[in-house]
Amino acid sequence: MTKNNFREEGSFIETVDPNDKDKMRTFHMKHDEEMNYNCKQCNTKISAYNKDWHAPLCDKCFDQMMENKE
Repeated sequence: MTKNNFREEGSFIETVDPNDKDKMRTFHMKHDEEMNYNCKQCNTKISAYNKDWHAPLCDKCFDQMMENKE
């Protein structure tokens, strides 16, 4: 974290409503639980965790997105 900024360059931050119980339910899930969703970029199966916390992307597409931000 830099002195004048809340986050470092290249970090991924989402705002979360603490009352959103559906999203908070997946916070402690693993990346292979509830594989009922598809990556919005490559359409591969993703977990409920990735849907809620990784910008509905699979790990590969999420990592590529983060690399492109740097």
